[in-house]
Amino acid sequence: MEKVKKAKKENRHGADFGLRILSIIIAVIIWFALSITQYPTINKTITNVPVVFSLDGTQAKEKGLSALNYKDISVDVEIKGMNYEIGSYTAADLVASVNLDDVTKEGTYDLDIEVKSAHSADKVTVVSVNPDTVSVEFDRLTTKTIPLTAEAPLISAEEGYILKETTTSPSEVTVEGPKNDLDNISKAVAQISKSKKISEDTTINTQDIVFYDDDDNVVDSSKIEIKDTKSVDVNFVIYKKKTAKLKVDITNCTDSFDVSSLPLKLSEEEISVVSPNLDDADTETLTVGSINLSEVNLAKVFSFKIPLNAGEINMNGDEDVRVSFDATGYTSKEFTITSDHILTTGKPSGKTTEVETKKLTNVKVYGPEDVISKLQDSDLYAQVNLSDIIDSGSYAREAMIYSPTYNNVWGFGKNEIQIVVSDQ
Repeated sequence: MEKVKKAKKENRHGADFGLRILSIIIAVIIWFALSITQYPTINKTITNVPVVFSLDGTQAKEKGLSALNYKDISVDVEIKGMNYEIGSYTAADLVASVNLDDVTKEGTYDLDIEVKSAHSADKVTVVSVNPDTVSVEFDRLTTKTIPLTAEAPLISAEEGYILKETTTSPSEVTVEGPKNDLDNISKAVAQISKSKKISEDTTINTQDIVFYDDDDNVVDSSKIEIKDTKSVDVNFVIYKKKTAKLKVDITNCTDSFDVSSLPLKLSEEEISVVSPNLDDADTETLTVGSINLSEVNLAKVFSFKIPLNAGEINMNGDEDVRVSFDATGYTSKEFTITSDHILTTGKPSGKTTEVETKKLTNVKVYGPEDVISKLQDSDLYAQVNLSDIIDSGSYAREAMIYSPTYNNVWGFGKNEIQIVVSDQ
């Protein structure tokens, strides 16, 4: 008896569960039927619908017009339609676009934003669009290539160096924009605002390009697009500062001659030089040329071009240095040198030599006044170098005049000696 009761109880639970499922199905059918019969249409607002902007196939594109200031936007759209069709609509189910039919020439237009369903079979009515218009400026665009320079007021060279030059890579930029705006640009400048001291060639990249007109006023670049180049390398070239002490060589004198006793003066004793060789010493001695001692009469001025290495720059400006002599305290006197004081050096191998000149007369000798006053003929010698002679014959050679006794006197002029060279 208890088993029968228990079975009946289980059957009653099963029947109740089936009724519940059936009631849910019937409720859904009733709701669906009511939504169609009692509420056939609904209004729905969809936000952030992206707006498509395209010039393809428009009169504006055929006339060469371009939009200058358009930025991508989205709109909020209220639509109306059958609940079963639009009830699940999202932004992806709507297409919003800008109507460009009225754009036929340059100018600023308030253009309508049109919205439709992305599904052609759906019957959807657009109730409102917010915003429903967009303001766009149109103009004909052109291009222009402008030389590019750099502006870096806070970049400087370390002590002992100089910022020689600043270049950009690329050296020019091509821009696109309205013709009137581009015509207003006279120069383009790559700007670097950072501060830095440098002692070697340095490259800094920047994306800040500023345009200026003829009066150095900044040009509004909001309608200008830089083509191809988005950043610029600014190259800073550094040179080394150094001091070059100038000197001249004195030739045609004996080793014992006191060159330092010559009262010579250089128009520039030293110059400031900048060099691309960053490892150069801070100070160097630079020989500008040589002077034959026999050409020095204390009145003559010699001029030499200052020799510099490739790429070096003389910061003093002068290309030449002049060498003159201070005659104060100096005088000259004429002497005679006899044959026994005429000497030869560098005798040719396998040859004999004979000095035909028996004496040199009227030999002008310069030196300090106190020395010249006591100088005698016997204190002077004439020396001839024959090392350049190969063949036999008669030769005239300039003699070097010197005094073994006094190391600060010299002979002026050619003072030629006649030499005969013969085979042995």
